Amino acid sequence: MKIFQNKMIKGTFILTIAGIITRFIGFYYKIFLADILGAKLLGTYQLIFPIYGICFTIYAAGIQTAISQLIGTSSGKNNSHSMPPLKILIYGCLLSLCLSLFMSVIIYTGAEWISANIILEPACTPYLKIISLLFPFCGISACICGYYYGIQNASIPAGSQIIEQLARVAFVFLICMLFGTDENKCCIIAVWGIVIGEIAGFLFNFIKLFILIVSHKKLPNRKTSRQSGNENLHKKHPVFKSLIILAVTLTSTKLIVSLLHSAEAIFIPAALSKYGCSSSEALSIYGILSGMAMPFILFPTAISNAFATMLLPAVAKSQAENDTAAISKSVTFAVKYSLLIGWLFVYIFIIHGDNMGTLFFHNETAGSYIVTLSWLCPFIYISTTLTGIINGMGHTQLTFIMTVASLIVKIYSLAALVPIYGIKAYLIGMLISQILMTFMEVFYLKNYIIPDTLHWIIIPCTSLIAIGFLSNKLSAIILSAFPYISGIFTLFIICCFIALSYIGILWISGCISKDFRRKK
Repeated sequence: MKIFQNKMIKGTFILTIAGIITRFIGFYYKIFLADILGAKLLGTYQLIFPIYGICFTIYAAGIQTAISQLIGTSSGKNNSHSMPPLKILIYGCLLSLCLSLFMSVIIYTGAEWISANIILEPACTPYLKIISLLFPFCGISACICGYYYGIQNASIPAGSQIIEQLARVAFVFLICMLFGTDENKCCIIAVWGIVIGEIAGFLFNFIKLFILIVSHKKLPNRKTSRQSGNENLHKKHPVFKSLIILAVTLTSTKLIVSLLHSAEAIFIPAALSKYGCSSSEALSIYGILSGMAMPFILFPTAISNAFATMLLPAVAKSQAENDTAAISKSVTFAVKYSLLIGWLFVYIFIIHGDNMGTLFFHNETAGSYIVTLSWLCPFIYISTTLTGIINGMGHTQLTFIMTVASLIVKIYSLAALVPIYGIKAYLIGMLISQILMTFMEVFYLKNYIIPDTLHWIIIPCTSLIAIGFLSNKLSAIILSAFPYISGIFTLFIICCFIALSYIGILWISGCISKDFRRKK
């Protein structure tokens, strides 16, 4: 198809499909975990991820983005200081390996202290020791993915996502079914599943890269005549120095943001305890919010994350070429489709959120949280893509300032309001925080956005109202004709009807077709 001649669109499509597949698998995996662990233990299990996120930021996140951005920038037509992508990857892997091994030792030896004094949950000690073993594999894998993102080849990272998720879920299902009857043992198995999944993803990425090298396929190495005649450029602009400077900048900003995110997650149970909840109730609420409600809200980020990942090197290349028109197209494309996706899921979660919590998790509270958080959808999807664009333009400090400002709102609601008003104050704080973040990013990029109120807001929202009326009729017909049909299956049919009808109306009205035809 003609639209897939564009690397960004093709890569976004591949990553979106992979993201949807992994989220479907992960979604049902979360349901499985909720059933075997219970809300309290699920909350305890979720507490290790802030520490994992901080470590990943140190040994991989900034380096991966730096690799992707350097490769994207070096491929620009006007860039006379291009660097070999494979050389960038090798140095990135060495740097990541050293940092990941260091972090593994720190977390493994200090797990007991971290659990008692930072996470405030001593039961997390064995989980942290296990999770520390995956850092080197995860770091190398992230660097390889950064390399492929930089050359705008998303198929390998997409494949590794799916393999990682399948390996994790298959391992946990199999071991729990064979040996796991105790909740605590199942939680240990679930943590080991994360390690197994990361190792599987690493092996896939490493083998694919190794085959690419030994088979002598043409690597996008940029060893052109322009470069061969200017070997001394590498002396003036060494790869490792460029990588270090960019990686340190990205990592330091990402680390502060990650620390704030982690503090936010860790202190939710503490704030709820001040509100009057017992320790068990606080962990249960945290488990319901982070392990049940948020997976629904974040499910569509498979698309916005794909946009952000592919837009970063594409925008970096356009920036290197001083191609303002291309940047404008990317920004407009990102805002438009993030909005269109956001309206769809706002509607679905508002109308069917309560049923989702009850049917999937047998938990009314989860459904209530889904409905309350539904308004996050358009803002979080737009913000995800615009953050990637601004980073691609080289303004990582700006995204850092914006992110910190939005996090301060959430942390304030957590520290000052949750002890007085409970978890709903935090949910409202999340919404205000995300609106603030999105507004700041849109304001900064306003000169690159070509808005279209009719096709971005009026037609989509009007069509959803009409579709909603028809979906209610369809639901009544299904329930009367098939009274014994599963509630989950009925909900699935209704949601598919809403999504397909919505896409059809947008296509017919020209809301989504014209952009693809213009893309070259």
